[in-house]
Amino acid sequence: MKEFEFIDRVMPDVAPLSPAQLAAARARLAEATATRPAGRPAARPAARPAARPAGRPAGRAIGRTAGRAVRLVRGRRPGARGWWGIALAAMAVVLVIGAVVLVVPSPGREPVAATPRQLLNAAAAKLAAQPQGSGRYWRLETEEVLRTKGAEGFLVEERGKDVLVLGRDNDGYTWYEAVSARPYGAEAAEAWRRAGSPELCPARDCDPNLRFYPRRTLERYLALAPGWQPTLAELLALPRKATALRTELLRHVPIGYDKGPDDWVREAGVRLVTDVPATPGTRAAAYRMLAALPAARVVDDVRDPAGRRGVTLELRVNDAVRLQLVIDPGSGELWAVQQVAPMPGLPQGAATWASIVVRAGWSDARPVPPSGCRDCRGRY
Repeated sequence: MKEFEFIDRVMPDVAPLSPAQLAAARARLAEATATRPAGRPAARPAARPAARPAGRPAGRAIGRTAGRAVRLVRGRRPGARGWWGIALAAMAVVLVIGAVVLVVPSPGREPVAATPRQLLNAAAAKLAAQPQGSGRYWRLETEEVLRTKGAEGFLVEERGKDVLVLGRDNDGYTWYEAVSARPYGAEAAEAWRRAGSPELCPARDCDPNLRFYPRRTLERYLALAPGWQPTLAELLALPRKATALRTELLRHVPIGYDKGPDDWVREAGVRLVTDVPATPGTRAAAYRMLAALPAARVVDDVRDPAGRRGVTLELRVNDAVRLQLVIDPGSGELWAVQQVAPMPGLPQGAATWASIVVRAGWSDARPVPPSGCRDCRGRY
């Protein structure tokens, strides 16, 4: 069957069909050719038509000549077999294209990431493609969540807002505002009511004279790991490839550091993606560097305290404590960092504390510390 050789010539870039697909296409082609009308006997050569009378329009037969012309048209003319072969080939192309469409993916559609690690790599690639950003100030706003045992023995969840602003001229601003404190979970809420619904602090209305205060030490705001604090210029120049980033970080391990290199890399890498103004490329490299650690896992069934389900890079701090970086799979930006550790009464897998990223980036807007905030600007 030469039709498939014709297909190969006109469609050289199409991947070859499997034997089953080829057999199905041949069967459909055979079925189509079996239903074509049977050929009529070839017509006898027609007599030479009479000369056209003057005034008759061209292309119009008259008398018996017209009947012969009709019979000639209805008969099989020389060369019809060749045209029928081309039609068969065209039909085969249509049938085969129908099969090819089923197996060839759409050219503009991205492949679907099938595993959590592939999701992380895709998110890191999206983050690395983002522009670095510009401006005089880098601002990080987070919502802090802390779950503890209250004095009465039931679980309490405290929430607050933390702001850190770092200027390119080495000025800095930071303040924290306690927002709420309430029982965590239905069982804790019932125990709190039985205890007489005591006031839970800290909260926004606990001490109106100390609503805002700093919780960070600005003197060490760029420290990545014990014994090493790069300058802002050094931080922004860190490598944007995972292997090169690990090599650079290990160059700064201080003498006397009593933990292994993986612990140093974990501490520095987490700081790079959570607390300092590293470039998008460096943060993406840090994701990949951290994911390569021996005790690291990548999962996609974790939700942050805001209820968002992201791709999560989980790092083991010790036998009991795990640190989770919950990442937006659509942009690669960090949604939250949270710590999971055993606590009596706390559901398994629930975070003991978390920091939810509200805003992070560069701008030229000069920060204005809230009124009444003591020591909210400076290096301390």
